[in-house]
Amino acid sequence: MKRVFAHFMRLVKKVGFILFFAFAISPIAGLGLLILFMAISMLLFKDPVDMESEVEELLNHFTEEELEIIFAEKVDEKVSDDDYLALVAKYQSYVCENKKIDEITTWTGSAVNKEAFIYLYELNDKKIESFDIDKQKEAIRKSISKDHVQTYRIINSGRDLIFRYTYRYSRKTMDVVFSNEELKNC
Repeated sequence: MKRVFAHFMRLVKKVGFILFFAFAISPIAGLGLLILFMAISMLLFKDPVDMESEVEELLNHFTEEELEIIFAEKVDEKVSDDDYLALVAKYQSYVCENKKIDEITTWTGSAVNKEAFIYLYELNDKKIESFDIDKQKEAIRKSISKDHVQTYRIINSGRDLIFRYTYRYSRKTMDVVFSNEELKNC
């Protein structure tokens, strides 16, 4: 019964609006659609994603205090820039590891050292024809905001911001670098 309920909750989260409209049109149509979606969910997803287990897993790697620091919308002066950036890199590497950005780009994590905060990406060289660093830098520049806590911390720490792209098969690496001075002028 717990499994059926978990599938039901998963459906409500994923396709609740469709079910709502089906029930609004006709209770019989809504019930039929619900049964169909439940059957598909139970066939395709043996263990539905349970939000509580995801939160528990996250709390196994990070304390509530660390998560509050990471998600803070304002700079917490009690936390040093170095500690903050190390914590954000750890979090991003855990949560975003192998996250598909698009057909050719996968975010593999983040890193921080004394000189820079580094976003790590992998490019599928079998699907990419060319990579224009200047175009990529301009596209990224448009999305950078000095008002964002992480950007503020990078600037305040004197670090550069690097977007490192590594080809999956050739292992060739290209960096899109924003110097600390460039970040100040974004």
